[in-house]
Amino acid sequence: MMKLKQFFKNIKKALPKLLFSFLAFFFLISCDNKPAAPTYSRKDIESTIKSLCTKEFNIEVKVWEVGDTIWVYSPFEKIVNSKGELDKDVSDKIRKIFLSLRRVILSMDKRPKFYCFVASDINVGFDLYYAWYVRDLVMFETGYISLGNFQEREAFIHALNTKALGDTQGDHISRYDINLGEFISYLIKQNIEKKFTEEKLKDNFKINDLHVKYYNKRLEIDFDIEVTKYKEGLLYPFDETVAVTKNILKIYDYPEEISEVTINDAFNKKSRLYTRKALIEDN
Repeated sequence: MMKLKQFFKNIKKALPKLLFSFLAFFFLISCDNKPAAPTYSRKDIESTIKSLCTKEFNIEVKVWEVGDTIWVYSPFEKIVNSKGELDKDVSDKIRKIFLSLRRVILSMDKRPKFYCFVASDINVGFDLYYAWYVRDLVMFETGYISLGNFQEREAFIHALNTKALGDTQGDHISRYDINLGEFISYLIKQNIEKKFTEEKLKDNFKINDLHVKYYNKRLEIDFDIEVTKYKEGLLYPFDETVAVTKNILKIYDYPEEISEVTINDAFNKKSRLYTRKALIEDN
């Protein structure tokens, strides 16, 4: 078994490639001709996704419907190889699973709001979560938003998890009905990380800490982003965090699920609370 330290190093190296690969899967899938499949029934969604994956691609997945969220689980012996690259067999299977998900959801009578795909490395103990808001999928497929727009609306989460070891059934996955407020918190965190780690800024900033939590209709954003190399015109982390937050909230029409947002900048010792109304008016 690959040592955890080396595996984690490889995963960190592979993450940009994983994100690009997932986007490539989706882009290629979207360029396919629309399948002439009959309309699927929401009540059969679990069996339909399983059946498509098994009959067409010989891939077994676990599927659960929890409220308005569809969960799909696929275990793998090895997600990332020793070179820090997505394993080719895993890459091919994920592409085919995504194809099945897209086909079913776009041809369904009553679509769910969210779906979450989980891939686990059951030899090392590692989870990859990939979640979409189904409305965004429909908007992308109909040409209402671009691939770039869709990219900023994808939630991609990864974590070492010893409970994934040997779990071929997905028993360690905590399945629940994802809500829009929580989903938005993932997008905000992800887009802040992306901003301060992009190639042109990665030498100027160091993210010491970053947490985005959603509870009781409140978003709480806590971060410690250090300026390691100053240059003229450099972004101010607090202002950029506010801008990212407003952008994501605007995408989803400032949902009523979020009534307040607090932003705490530990490095600059600055904090501010925004009401939903203030964010809308200040946009």
